[in-house]
Amino acid sequence: MSSATRARRRNGRQQQQQPSAAPQYAGNAGQNGTAPGNRENGGRGSAARPAGPVAPRLRQQAGTIGGVRVQQLAIIELAAALVLVGWSIHPAALTAAIVIAAILVIFALGRRRRIPLPEWITTVRAMKRRGKESAAALAATQGVDPAIAPVVECEPALRTYEFTTESDQRAIGFVGDGTFLTAIVQVDARDEPLRPQRGSHMLPLEVLHTALDIEDIHLESVQFVQYTQPAPAPHLPEQAVAARSYAPLQAQSQTPGLQLTWIALKLDPELCAEAIEARGGGVEGAERSLLRAADQLVSRLTAHGVRAKVLAEREVVAAIGTAVCVSPRAANGAMGRDGRAARRTQETTRAMRCDDRWHSTYWIGRWPQLGEGGAPLAAVTQLLTSTRAMASTFALTATHGGGRAPAISGYIRLSTRSENELSAAQSELERRSGSVKVGLVRLDREQLPGLLATLPLGGTR
Repeated sequence: MSSATRARRRNGRQQQQQPSAAPQYAGNAGQNGTAPGNRENGGRGSAARPAGPVAPRLRQQAGTIGGVRVQQLAIIELAAALVLVGWSIHPAALTAAIVIAAILVIFALGRRRRIPLPEWITTVRAMKRRGKESAAALAATQGVDPAIAPVVECEPALRTYEFTTESDQRAIGFVGDGTFLTAIVQVDARDEPLRPQRGSHMLPLEVLHTALDIEDIHLESVQFVQYTQPAPAPHLPEQAVAARSYAPLQAQSQTPGLQLTWIALKLDPELCAEAIEARGGGVEGAERSLLRAADQLVSRLTAHGVRAKVLAEREVVAAIGTAVCVSPRAANGAMGRDGRAARRTQETTRAMRCDDRWHSTYWIGRWPQLGEGGAPLAAVTQLLTSTRAMASTFALTATHGGGRAPAISGYIRLSTRSENELSAAQSELERRSGSVKVGLVRLDREQLPGLLATLPLGGTR
C-alpha cells in the first residue's frame, strides 16, 4: 500500500493485455445463460434485452486510434518526414530516404503471428527480462506456503494476509503485493438433482459490474474464475472400464468431474482513499473496505439463488493452489541437490511449466453472436472448458473502461500433465473455438502474465 510501490504499479498498467467486452450473463456451475445488451452508467440501472443476437465488441486499448496504435502512427509519420526531407535536399537523398521510410513502414505495419512487430519485440524483451529476474524471484519464496510458492515465483511481492472482524471474530483472507489487495468469494451451486433443467439458474455477470462500486468503495476490478476438470479423466484409455461406463452419461449431460467457481475483488487504495480513511486508514482500513464490498457481493449472489462465502486465509491459499494445479508432491517441499528450494516454474515461448504441469493461456479476442438467436455464453464456456485436458480455467475480469463504461477481458487456460498432451489439447481447443466463432489468441512469450490472469487474484495489470 506504500507510495514507494505506486510508480511501479502505474508503469505496469501500460503492459496490460488488451481486454475485450463480454456479455453480461453467464451460467452458474455449468448452467446456461443469455446475454443482454451493454449497460450504461457503469452497469447500473436496468438493461433491456435485445431482440436479436449481439456480438460483444472489443474494448479499444489505450494508446490506439481506430485499429492503429499511436506508436505505429508515429513511426509512419517519421517515415513521411524522412521522405519530405530527402525530397527537399537532393534526388539522391530522396532515394535513400524512401528506402529507410519503406523499412520503417514495414516495421510499423508488419505482423508476426498476428502481432504488430513493435509489440512483438516488446514481448520478447519482457520475457528475457523475466528470465534474468528468476533468481531473485526464487529467493522470494522462502517461508511461503508451498501451495502458492509457484505463484510467488511469478509475482515475488505476492503475499497472503488474515483479518479478524471485531463483531463476530470471523477470519478473512486477503492476497496482495503491497499495491493492491484482493478478497476471494467462493460460489457454490445450490443442492439439486444431478440433471437440473437447462437454464434453470443463471449467474448474471452484471453482478460483477455492480460490485465495482459499493457505496464509497470503488474497486479496480472484479474477476470471475471457473476451474473445471473433465470427466472421465483424459489420461484414462478409451477402453478403460471407468471411461466406457461414464461415456453414455457424459454424452447426454456434459457434466464435469469437478467445477469450482471463485469471484475475486481487487482493491486499489488510490481509487477509494476516502473510504479507506473513513474505516481507520492504512492496511486495516483497506481490509475493512474490501470486506464490506465482499459481504455485499455475497448478499447479492445469495439473492440470485447461489451459495457464496468470503474465504479465510488458508482457503485463499488452497484456492490459488488449486487454480494453478500445483503438484501435491512438489507442494510437500521440492529441494535441489544443494538442499535449497528448487525452482518450480519455467516460462517458454508457448507454454508455462509449473511443477510437472504444463499450462497454455489464450486471450479471447473475438466473441460470437450471443443472446436470443445466438449461443448462450454458458454453453460457449462449457464447450471450451470441456477440452480433454487435466483442467481448464476460464476467467473474466470486469473493469471500468473509457467513460467508466463496463468492460470485460476474457482468458482461458489449459493445464496438462505433459507437453504432448498440451499440444493435443491446444489443437482441440482451437477447433472447438472455431466451431462457435470464438477468436482465441495464444499468449506467446506472455504465458507467465497469462497464468496470473487466470488465477483468482482479481486480474493482472
